Amino acid sequence: MKCLCPDDERRERLDEMANDLDRGLRTFPLVTAFVGCYNHSRFVEECLDSVRRQTYPNLQVIIFDDCSKDNSVSVIDAWPKKHRLDWQFIPHARNIGICASLNEVLRLARGKYISMVAADDVWLPDKTTRQVEMMEQLPEDVGVLYSDAFQIDENGHGLPQMFIETHRKFVAPPEGFLFDVLWEGNFIPAMTTLIRRECFTQVGTYDEDLCFEDWDMWMRISRTFRFAYDKIPAAKYRIVSRSAARAMSEAMCRSEELFRVKYFCRGWLNAEQGRSVALVLDEVVWRLYQVGSHIPLRCKIELLKQDCSAKTVCLILCSTCGLSFARFQQILAFGVALKRLLFRRRRERHLQRP
Repeated sequence: MKCLCPDDERRERLDEMANDLDRGLRTFPLVTAFVGCYNHSRFVEECLDSVRRQTYPNLQVIIFDDCSKDNSVSVIDAWPKKHRLDWQFIPHARNIGICASLNEVLRLARGKYISMVAADDVWLPDKTTRQVEMMEQLPEDVGVLYSDAFQIDENGHGLPQMFIETHRKFVAPPEGFLFDVLWEGNFIPAMTTLIRRECFTQVGTYDEDLCFEDWDMWMRISRTFRFAYDKIPAAKYRIVSRSAARAMSEAMCRSEELFRVKYFCRGWLNAEQGRSVALVLDEVVWRLYQVGSHIPLRCKIELLKQDCSAKTVCLILCSTCGLSFARFQQILAFGVALKRLLFRRRRERHLQRP
């Protein structure tokens, strides 16, 4: 019989504990959690605490701050140290937008699943545990699991309506391939979702031409993967009176126009959906150019198919060459003036003929 000294016994027990932990983590696939912050210093600690209190044991947490103007960075920087958590924090020196920020942290994600929450929202404790358990039992073609969310005000008080009913009216939240349903409007609370990492491998990263991240991504995922619904609410969505969403309403409208036109140019729409976009394609491209937004090449080609007038050709050439809308207007005005001059001279020559 082999005798072990106390040190050997302690090492053996530690090895067994480490092996047990390793076996346990292998049964819990890694989930990467993103926490995104912009001017959320009032709420970010509550959000981070809700992530810390998740009952799921295998989380990779990445926090980013997109150049907040308040003291969010100092609050976030101190919080993981206070709780002795090995979480990654990425503060931005300049504002790059939500889509570019998510693409940045996606490159760092190691998890089989991805979940995200804005720093003014709150996760419920069993969100990740329950959703991973559900996803592990669902077929591989289910890419997104979502649930409803409670709504709260700035002070954390509950509001009467749930998230989904404030956005869409359903007899039951839909499941399956949801492209046509999502085309009518977004209703999925992003903070409640669990996304299979393979979705991003298949459909690509977030479109940085847009100022919102979720609707476009749900649409693209829904062409390849099914959505499943979890009946238990997974989060609290905070409605802030001076929210960034309201301040960005004009930019949101431009982004919506752009992504609808993008799908039209890719041939993803049915006849009815395509007709509704084709009617406003000219107007949308002009407005995008006027406000300095990027116009995808597909949009320009599709517009030329509909309208080959000199004005449209001039717009396409000027925008492609990087000229400003003001410069385009000058060139257009010069062209109109030149056309009038040539017409007048031709008319004068015609009148001078005997």
